[in-house]
Amino acid sequence: MNFKIKIVLGFRPDQKHSIDAEEAHKAYYAFMNPDKRVVFKDGLAVRGEDIRGIEPDYQGTMGWNTTHQLDDDDMNEIHKKGIDRKLREVISNALGVAQLANSNPEILQLPLQEATQKLLT
Repeated sequence: MNFKIKIVLGFRPDQKHSIDAEEAHKAYYAFMNPDKRVVFKDGLAVRGEDIRGIEPDYQGTMGWNTTHQLDDDDMNEIHKKGIDRKLREVISNALGVAQLANSNPEILQLPLQEATQKLLT
């Protein structure tokens, strides 16, 4: 499954961007360092000061339309498949990597899973 994270840059629907979970640490790094900029693999370039929030992208992860409104049945399916737990784990790992990126900025160039493993060794 291709896990996704949503970066919120504003209040309009077109100001929410879905990124691959393997780049979530870049988003957290920029969020915690408002003077920094990051570029994602899909070409999205973001200033840290513009990030309003970072959250799980359940619609993107499940392959649903971005305008799909999640209901109780959807959340039951997400929970049953363990997607909510996995996305919380991704967010936790991304935050940990981002916090260490100030002293080791090249870690941001690695995918999240690889960066996490590198920091554990």
